[in-house]
Amino acid sequence: MPSLKQDCSIDSASTAKDDSSVAGTDLQQGSHNSSHSWAGWAELENDPLIFGTLLLEWGVSNIQVNEVVPLESVFDHPSNQTYGLVFLSPWAAPLSDNSIKKAPKGVWFANQTSSFSCATVALMNIINNQDTLDLGEKLNAFRAKTADMSPVDRGFALDHFDHARDVHNSFSTKFDQMVVDVRLKQDAVAHEKQKKKAAATANSKRPRKKAKIEEEYEDDEDDAGFHFVAYVPVGGSVWRMDGMEPLPRKVGEVSDGVDWIMMVLPELQATWESASNTSMEFSLLSLTVRTESSTMKADEEKMARVREDWGPFIAHMVKLHAEKGDLKQKTA
Repeated sequence: MPSLKQDCSIDSASTAKDDSSVAGTDLQQGSHNSSHSWAGWAELENDPLIFGTLLLEWGVSNIQVNEVVPLESVFDHPSNQTYGLVFLSPWAAPLSDNSIKKAPKGVWFANQTSSFSCATVALMNIINNQDTLDLGEKLNAFRAKTADMSPVDRGFALDHFDHARDVHNSFSTKFDQMVVDVRLKQDAVAHEKQKKKAAATANSKRPRKKAKIEEEYEDDEDDAGFHFVAYVPVGGSVWRMDGMEPLPRKVGEVSDGVDWIMMVLPELQATWESASNTSMEFSLLSLTVRTESSTMKADEEKMARVREDWGPFIAHMVKLHAEKGDLKQKTA
């Protein structure tokens, strides 16, 4: 599969509405002081090496992340050793109502309350439901502190959890962060314009044309970015956890002798086939019990190369060729 980047930006008016009581908690226990941490979330690629390193540096040392290609390889690892699946595809509004009307007891689910944090949200929605799994000192404390929170408050708690956010952002460069800041500013400006336009239209005696409304919805579909969702077995059921939705969706209850992955397979298979017919890009990763400890050193070396910031070098080379006058020839 091609390497894809999440683009799970949030409209200013979407998902969570109330940040009541979370910002002042002691969840800001990360490795850096919050005043020195970038408050945003960088876009991440769907690379199993990045996801595995993310978990490892959070303190979760006993999970490995596997790319699932072809789809049948999802069964390469026993389902009782598979903690969850992470699916990346273009975001689309749900076509049906959620049968779950209130947060289910015993299920840890967090809303996505900041743009571009969906990779971390998806991982958190998997690992925090593994009661017997050691997540490391900081994430164990985070799980305990957020156990009785609502999904939206968990989302805000995650936004203020510097340790998780700083590791997430360690895969980005300063330029990447600047691009995100600019995009979020542009989104905020566009949202304000839409609000003013809607208010002006509401005060006008002339009704809006149906064709125009349909056109705006089409534009929204074109702008839909890639988004991570998680599939997790917990509490005797399988759940589809999309942080952009208020509550998780129950896929079904797991009966004795039933492979929980088989319950998810029809939905994944339908998307897989649709992708083949429409050239839609997507990705599937599985989180399983770590068995390849011998590869950890090699993964660390690969990750060090991935994290190298080539921005200054590229800028220097562009400047040199611009001075020589052959920049256009070099970039042709």
